[in-house]
Amino acid sequence: MTLPEAFFFKCPLKINCGSHALDHLPVELAAVGARTPLILANGDPDDKKRLKAVIDAFRTSGLTLGVYDRITGRVQPELMPVLASVYRDGGCDSLIAVGSGAVVDMAKCLNATLAGRDPAAFEDSQGNDAVETAALAPMMLVATPGGNGDEATGYVSDGQRRLKASALTPAAAFIDPAIMKRTDDRELAEGALIALAHGVESFLDEAGSPMGRAYAHTAIGLIVKYLPMALRKENRRSSICAVVNGQVAAGCAFSCTSTDICHQLGVRLASFPDLSFGFGLSVLLPHMVDYVGKAAPQRAGELLYPLTGEDTYAITAADLKISRVMALLWEFFDAVGGELACTIPSSLAEAGVDGKQIETLLSQAADGPLAQCAAHVITAARSKLFR
Repeated sequence: MTLPEAFFFKCPLKINCGSHALDHLPVELAAVGARTPLILANGDPDDKKRLKAVIDAFRTSGLTLGVYDRITGRVQPELMPVLASVYRDGGCDSLIAVGSGAVVDMAKCLNATLAGRDPAAFEDSQGNDAVETAALAPMMLVATPGGNGDEATGYVSDGQRRLKASALTPAAAFIDPAIMKRTDDRELAEGALIALAHGVESFLDEAGSPMGRAYAHTAIGLIVKYLPMALRKENRRSSICAVVNGQVAAGCAFSCTSTDICHQLGVRLASFPDLSFGFGLSVLLPHMVDYVGKAAPQRAGELLYPLTGEDTYAITAADLKISRVMALLWEFFDAVGGELACTIPSSLAEAGVDGKQIETLLSQAADGPLAQCAAHVITAARSKLFR
């Protein structure tokens, strides 16, 4: 590993994982002087059972709880005044987000609202914190399947924009096998594929820090090993728990990554019908590895380590590492698709993206800071198969 001349890495998140991890919630709140948390969750039947497990963790704590469990699957800016009133009228002093996606985004946006700020105002033009974190309420995350790692970071959606405000990163994440059993397989796989792409991008980041790379290494290894096991119902709870840990680790790494070319292209692909964000990233990811491999073969070849472990990495010739990485990625996507009884596309053509849409993607990417990389990825992913 080559140490960059200068790098930035910040990860304020504390992770509590394992059996009875939820029991540490009152302790972590007490550590920051909080005694009246407002718990946010959605109304899904499975999440209601998870919410009950969270509430049970406070049974002997003596803390007063506020609960709002009617958040839908999308961010609702119009709900912010209501939630702010619930928080203030209930005398709440902290937040607990139970779930992923919109629930966590709503909790982060609520925290910004309570501080009297727009989420975009929490960082200056250089990406530095522009607001003291003391102005914010302590926030805890109860991580559940279906997330993609953004939940554990300062990334937040306000319903229109995806913003990065590191001050809004939760103080702690709780990953408990007790709430992992009831899970939608497609939702679990979708979030894990997104997190894997984020982990790989972070691992390949030329300007990335050694610490960020360590998080990315962990994320890649956990997701690749345990997602197929979770989908096969093999040691279901512990396997899902490992995948969620991988998503959280990927989020921690990706929050300090200087480039996100695969992510940005995936967002544009997700606007096309019948192609999910996770599946779109899976189409693009091997081609990004191929591009980095041509410019920095050693760095791209080192991806073999988290994918297979130290023994296989050590015995694989240097000039074969990149091709082996790409083959392993497709093997992984095939395994996931097989468990989901569907096919994860291996090219844009197979994904149903037509020539006109591809030309649109190329024109959109032409003005970006990494236009050459984007053009290579799109062109290579057009119809080329690595299988």
